[in-house]
Amino acid sequence: MSTAIVFPGQGSQFPGMGRSLYEKSSTARALFERANSLLGFRITDIMFEGQAEDLKATRVTQPAVFLHSVALYLSAARKPEASMMAGHSLGEISALTAAGVLDFDDGLLLAATRAQAMQKACDAVPSTMAAVLGLDDGKVEEACAAVQDEVVVAANYNCPGQLVISGSVRGVEKACEILKTMGAKRTLVLPVGGAFHSPLMEPARVELAQAIEKCSFRPARVPVYQNVTGLPESTPEAIKARLIEQLTAPVRWTQTIRNMWQAGARTFLECGPGNVLQGLVRKIVPEAVADAVPEEG
Repeated sequence: MSTAIVFPGQGSQFPGMGRSLYEKSSTARALFERANSLLGFRITDIMFEGQAEDLKATRVTQPAVFLHSVALYLSAARKPEASMMAGHSLGEISALTAAGVLDFDDGLLLAATRAQAMQKACDAVPSTMAAVLGLDDGKVEEACAAVQDEVVVAANYNCPGQLVISGSVRGVEKACEILKTMGAKRTLVLPVGGAFHSPLMEPARVELAQAIEKCSFRPARVPVYQNVTGLPESTPEAIKARLIEQLTAPVRWTQTIRNMWQAGARTFLECGPGNVLQGLVRKIVPEAVADAVPEEG
Protein backbone atom coordinates (compact mmCIF):
# COMPACT_ATOMS: atom_id res chain seq x y z
CA MET A 1 0.00 0.00 0.00
CA SER A 2 2.00 2.97 -1.22
CA THR A 3 1.64 6.39 -2.81
CA ALA A 4 2.60 7.44 -6.33
CA ILE A 5 3.03 11.06 -7.38
CA VAL A 6 2.16 11.91 -10.98
CA PHE A 7 2.98 15.13 -12.83
CA PRO A 8 0.83 16.60 -15.63
CA GLY A 9 1.86 17.64 -19.11
CA GLN A 10 0.87 20.21 -21.71
CA GLY A 11 -2.87 20.88 -21.70
CA SER A 12 -3.18 21.27 -17.92
CA GLN A 13 -2.34 24.97 -17.95
CA PHE A 14 -4.92 27.63 -17.05
CA PRO A 15 -4.91 31.44 -16.66
CA GLY A 16 -3.73 32.45 -13.19
CA MET A 17 -1.86 29.18 -12.65
CA GLY A 18 0.64 29.32 -9.80
CA ARG A 19 -0.39 32.74 -8.49
CA SER A 20 -1.74 31.54 -5.13
CA LEU A 21 1.29 29.28 -4.66
CA TYR A 22 3.58 32.27 -5.34
CA GLU A 23 1.70 34.33 -2.76
CA LYS A 24 1.56 31.60 -0.09
CA SER A 25 5.08 30.13 -0.18
CA SER A 26 8.45 31.87 0.03
CA THR A 27 10.12 28.68 -1.32
CA ALA A 28 7.84 28.66 -4.36
CA ARG A 29 8.29 32.42 -4.86
CA ALA A 30 12.08 32.01 -4.99
CA LEU A 31 11.71 29.24 -7.60
CA PHE A 32 9.33 31.33 -9.73
CA GLU A 33 11.76 34.27 -9.68
CA ARG A 34 14.67 31.96 -10.44
CA ALA A 35 12.72 30.74 -13.50
CA ASN A 36 12.12 34.31 -14.67
CA SER A 37 15.87 34.91 -14.49
CA LEU A 38 16.89 31.65 -16.22
CA LEU A 39 14.35 31.91 -19.04
CA GLY A 40 15.13 35.54 -19.80
CA PHE A 41 11.50 36.67 -19.66
CA ARG A 42 8.91 36.96 -16.91
CA ILE A 43 7.01 33.73 -17.39
CA THR A 44 5.16 34.50 -14.15
CA ASP A 45 3.51 37.53 -15.80
CA ILE A 46 2.07 35.25 -18.50
CA MET A 47 1.05 32.56 -15.98
CA PHE A 48 -0.62 34.97 -13.55
CA GLU A 49 -2.00 37.67 -15.90
CA GLY A 50 -2.09 36.12 -19.39
CA GLN A 51 -5.12 34.87 -21.28
CA ALA A 52 -5.64 31.21 -22.22
CA GLU A 53 -4.32 31.99 -25.71
CA ASP A 54 -1.05 33.39 -24.29
CA LEU A 55 -0.50 30.21 -22.28
CA LYS A 56 -1.09 27.96 -25.31
CA ALA A 57 2.20 28.94 -26.97
CA THR A 58 4.38 25.82 -26.61
CA ARG A 59 7.46 27.87 -25.59
CA VAL A 60 5.43 29.16 -22.62
CA THR A 61 3.20 26.16 -21.81
CA GLN A 62 5.85 23.55 -21.17
CA PRO A 63 8.15 25.54 -18.84
CA ALA A 64 5.05 26.98 -17.10
CA VAL A 65 3.58 23.54 -16.33
CA PHE A 66 7.01 22.29 -15.21
CA LEU A 67 7.52 25.34 -12.99
CA HIS A 68 4.11 25.11 -11.33
CA SER A 69 4.45 21.35 -10.76
CA VAL A 70 7.97 21.35 -9.34
CA ALA A 71 7.47 24.49 -7.24
CA LEU A 72 4.38 22.85 -5.71
CA TYR A 73 6.34 19.71 -4.89
CA LEU A 74 9.46 21.44 -3.53
CA SER A 75 7.49 23.96 -1.46
CA ALA A 76 5.40 21.35 0.35
CA ALA A 77 6.30 21.55 4.05
CA ARG A 78 5.38 17.88 4.46
CA LYS A 79 6.29 16.18 1.20
CA PRO A 80 4.00 13.23 0.49
CA GLU A 81 5.86 9.97 1.08
CA ALA A 82 6.03 8.55 -2.42
CA SER A 83 7.49 5.19 -3.37
CA MET A 84 7.28 5.90 -7.11
CA MET A 85 6.70 8.75 -9.57
CA ALA A 86 5.71 9.32 -13.19
CA GLY A 87 4.89 12.25 -15.46
CA HIS A 88 2.73 12.50 -18.57
CA SER A 89 4.85 13.61 -21.55
CA LEU A 90 6.45 16.92 -20.43
CA GLY A 91 5.57 15.87 -16.85
CA GLU A 92 8.31 13.25 -17.02
CA ILE A 93 10.89 16.04 -16.65
CA SER A 94 8.98 17.30 -13.58
CA ALA A 95 8.99 13.78 -12.11
CA LEU A 96 12.72 13.39 -12.73
CA THR A 97 13.38 16.71 -10.99
CA ALA A 98 11.20 15.78 -8.00
CA ALA A 99 12.97 12.41 -7.80
CA GLY A 100 16.37 14.14 -7.59
CA VAL A 101 17.63 13.01 -11.01
CA LEU A 102 17.84 16.62 -12.27
CA ASP A 103 18.32 19.83 -10.34
CA PHE A 104 15.73 22.59 -10.75
CA ASP A 105 17.78 24.71 -13.15
CA ASP A 106 18.56 21.83 -15.52
CA GLY A 107 14.96 20.59 -15.40
CA LEU A 108 13.53 24.00 -16.25
CA LEU A 109 15.98 24.64 -19.09
CA LEU A 110 15.37 21.14 -20.50
CA ALA A 111 11.61 21.82 -20.46
CA ALA A 112 12.22 25.11 -22.27
CA THR A 113 14.60 23.54 -24.82
CA ARG A 114 12.14 20.70 -25.43
CA ALA A 115 9.34 23.21 -26.03
CA GLN A 116 11.35 25.28 -28.51
CA ALA A 117 12.62 22.19 -30.37
CA MET A 118 9.10 20.76 -30.64
CA GLN A 119 7.76 24.11 -31.89
CA LYS A 120 10.40 24.17 -34.66
CA ALA A 121 9.48 20.61 -35.68
CA CYS A 122 5.79 21.58 -35.71
CA ASP A 123 6.49 24.60 -37.92
CA ALA A 124 8.44 22.45 -40.41
CA VAL A 125 5.56 20.11 -41.35
CA PRO A 126 1.78 20.75 -41.14
CA SER A 127 0.75 18.20 -38.54
CA THR A 128 -1.76 17.61 -35.77
CA MET A 129 -3.22 15.19 -33.21
CA ALA A 130 -6.71 13.77 -32.63
CA ALA A 131 -8.38 12.06 -29.68
CA VAL A 132 -10.16 8.79 -30.49
CA LEU A 133 -12.92 7.79 -28.07
CA GLY A 134 -14.64 4.47 -27.60
CA LEU A 135 -12.37 2.01 -29.42
CA ASP A 136 -9.89 -0.59 -28.21
CA ASP A 137 -6.23 0.38 -28.58
CA GLY A 138 -5.64 -2.44 -31.09
CA LYS A 139 -8.32 -1.11 -33.44
CA VAL A 140 -6.81 2.36 -33.35
CA GLU A 141 -3.36 0.94 -34.14
CA GLU A 142 -4.90 -1.02 -37.00
CA ALA A 143 -6.49 2.13 -38.47
CA CYS A 144 -3.17 4.02 -38.30
CA ALA A 145 -1.37 1.13 -40.02
CA ALA A 146 -3.96 1.20 -42.80
CA VAL A 147 -2.88 4.73 -43.80
CA GLN A 148 0.03 3.88 -46.10
CA ASP A 149 1.04 7.16 -47.73
CA GLU A 150 1.09 9.52 -44.72
CA VAL A 151 2.54 9.57 -41.19
CA VAL A 152 0.02 8.73 -38.46
CA VAL A 153 0.65 6.76 -35.26
CA ALA A 154 -0.85 6.05 -31.84
CA ALA A 155 0.71 8.70 -29.61
CA ASN A 156 -0.94 8.85 -26.16
CA TYR A 157 -2.45 5.76 -24.55
CA ASN A 158 -4.32 7.88 -22.00
CA CYS A 159 -6.86 5.42 -20.58
CA PRO A 160 -9.05 2.57 -21.86
CA GLY A 161 -11.21 3.92 -24.67
CA GLN A 162 -9.17 7.13 -25.07
CA LEU A 163 -6.17 7.12 -27.37
CA VAL A 164 -4.62 10.11 -29.14
CA ILE A 165 -3.22 9.71 -32.64
CA SER A 166 -0.55 11.96 -34.14
CA GLY A 167 0.82 12.67 -37.61
CA SER A 168 0.55 14.76 -40.75
CA VAL A 169 -2.73 16.67 -41.14
CA ARG A 170 -3.81 14.43 -44.02
CA GLY A 171 -2.66 11.28 -42.21
CA VAL A 172 -4.75 12.12 -39.15
CA GLU A 173 -7.75 12.99 -41.35
CA LYS A 174 -7.52 9.66 -43.20
CA ALA A 175 -7.15 7.69 -39.96
CA CYS A 176 -10.18 9.47 -38.47
CA GLU A 177 -12.27 8.52 -41.51
CA ILE A 178 -11.27 4.86 -41.08
CA LEU A 179 -11.88 4.99 -37.31
CA LYS A 180 -15.43 6.24 -37.79
CA THR A 181 -16.20 3.24 -40.00
CA MET A 182 -14.71 0.99 -37.29
CA GLY A 183 -17.16 2.31 -34.70
CA ALA A 184 -15.28 5.05 -32.85
CA LYS A 185 -17.72 7.04 -30.71
CA ARG A 186 -15.90 10.23 -31.59
CA THR A 187 -12.74 11.55 -33.20
CA LEU A 188 -11.72 15.02 -32.13
CA VAL A 189 -8.86 17.00 -33.70
CA LEU A 190 -6.95 18.66 -30.84
CA PRO A 191 -5.89 22.33 -30.71
CA VAL A 192 -2.16 21.56 -30.70
CA GLY A 193 0.65 22.91 -32.83
CA GLY A 194 1.82 19.63 -34.31
CA ALA A 195 2.37 15.88 -34.17
CA PHE A 196 3.85 15.27 -30.72
CA HIS A 197 5.13 11.75 -29.96
CA SER A 198 5.38 10.80 -33.64
CA PRO A 199 8.22 10.33 -36.14
CA LEU A 200 7.67 13.95 -37.23
CA MET A 201 9.33 15.02 -33.95
CA GLU A 202 12.69 13.52 -35.03
CA PRO A 203 14.42 16.94 -35.44
CA ALA A 204 13.28 17.86 -31.90
CA ARG A 205 14.53 14.53 -30.56
CA VAL A 206 18.01 15.22 -31.95
CA GLU A 207 18.05 18.73 -30.44
CA LEU A 208 16.79 17.50 -27.06
CA ALA A 209 19.40 14.71 -27.01
CA GLN A 210 22.17 17.33 -27.35
CA ALA A 211 20.73 19.34 -24.44
CA ILE A 212 20.32 16.23 -22.27
CA GLU A 213 23.97 15.27 -22.77
CA LYS A 214 24.98 18.61 -21.20
CA CYS A 215 22.94 17.98 -18.04
CA SER A 216 24.02 16.12 -14.94
CA PHE A 217 21.75 13.11 -14.23
CA ARG A 218 21.83 11.41 -10.83
CA PRO A 219 20.28 8.10 -9.68
CA ALA A 220 16.58 8.48 -8.86
CA ARG A 221 15.62 8.60 -5.16
CA VAL A 222 12.48 6.63 -6.05
CA PRO A 223 11.75 4.71 -9.27
CA VAL A 224 10.39 6.90 -12.09
CA TYR A 225 8.06 5.07 -14.47
CA GLN A 226 8.90 6.37 -17.93
CA ASN A 227 6.47 6.97 -20.78
CA VAL A 228 8.25 4.98 -23.46
CA THR A 229 8.04 1.62 -21.65
CA GLY A 230 5.62 2.23 -18.78
CA LEU A 231 8.30 0.68 -16.57
CA PRO A 232 10.44 2.04 -13.71
CA GLU A 233 13.98 3.26 -14.25
CA SER A 234 16.50 4.44 -11.64
CA THR A 235 19.89 4.63 -13.38
CA PRO A 236 20.99 7.84 -15.12
CA GLU A 237 21.91 6.20 -18.45
CA ALA A 238 18.60 4.34 -18.82
CA ILE A 239 16.62 7.43 -17.78
CA LYS A 240 18.44 9.59 -20.35
CA ALA A 241 17.85 7.11 -23.16
CA ARG A 242 14.10 6.81 -22.44
CA LEU A 243 13.72 10.59 -22.10
CA ILE A 244 15.27 11.12 -25.54
CA GLU A 245 13.15 8.38 -27.14
CA GLN A 246 10.00 9.89 -25.66
CA LEU A 247 9.62 12.67 -28.24
CA THR A 248 9.08 10.25 -31.13
CA ALA A 249 7.53 7.37 -29.14
CA PRO A 250 4.05 6.98 -27.64
CA VAL A 251 3.14 7.91 -24.07
CA ARG A 252 2.07 4.61 -22.50
CA TRP A 253 0.08 6.15 -19.65
CA THR A 254 -2.48 3.36 -19.30
CA GLN A 255 0.33 0.82 -18.99
CA THR A 256 2.26 3.09 -16.59
CA ILE A 257 -0.62 3.45 -14.12
CA ARG A 258 -1.42 -0.27 -14.28
CA ASN A 259 2.23 -1.13 -13.62
CA MET A 260 2.36 1.26 -10.65
CA TRP A 261 -0.83 -0.34 -9.28
CA GLN A 262 0.72 -3.78 -9.64
CA ALA A 263 3.80 -2.50 -7.80
CA GLY A 264 1.62 -1.56 -4.82
CA ALA A 265 0.52 2.05 -5.45
CA ARG A 266 -2.99 2.58 -4.09
CA THR A 267 -3.03 6.38 -3.83
CA PHE A 268 -2.09 8.57 -6.81
CA LEU A 269 -1.43 12.26 -6.08
CA GLU A 270 -1.36 14.70 -9.01
CA CYS A 271 1.23 17.43 -8.48
CA GLY A 272 0.72 20.45 -10.72
CA PRO A 273 -1.96 22.48 -12.47
CA GLY A 274 -5.35 20.96 -13.27
CA ASN A 275 -6.82 17.55 -12.50
CA VAL A 276 -6.56 15.71 -15.83
CA LEU A 277 -4.41 12.88 -14.48
CA GLN A 278 -6.73 12.20 -11.55
CA GLY A 279 -9.53 11.54 -14.03
CA LEU A 280 -7.34 9.23 -16.12
CA VAL A 281 -6.18 7.27 -13.06
CA ARG A 282 -9.81 6.65 -12.02
CA LYS A 283 -10.60 5.33 -15.50
CA ILE A 284 -7.52 3.07 -15.62
CA VAL A 285 -7.76 1.69 -12.06
CA PRO A 286 -11.23 2.48 -10.62
CA GLU A 287 -10.20 1.08 -7.21
CA ALA A 288 -7.37 3.63 -6.80
CA VAL A 289 -7.58 6.79 -4.70
CA ALA A 290 -6.78 9.79 -6.92
CA ASP A 291 -6.24 13.22 -5.37
CA ALA A 292 -4.11 16.36 -5.67
CA VAL A 293 -1.00 17.50 -3.79
CA PRO A 294 -2.39 20.51 -1.86
CA GLU A 295 -0.86 23.95 -1.75
CA GLU A 296 0.33 24.86 1.73
CA GLY A 297 0.34 28.32 3.19
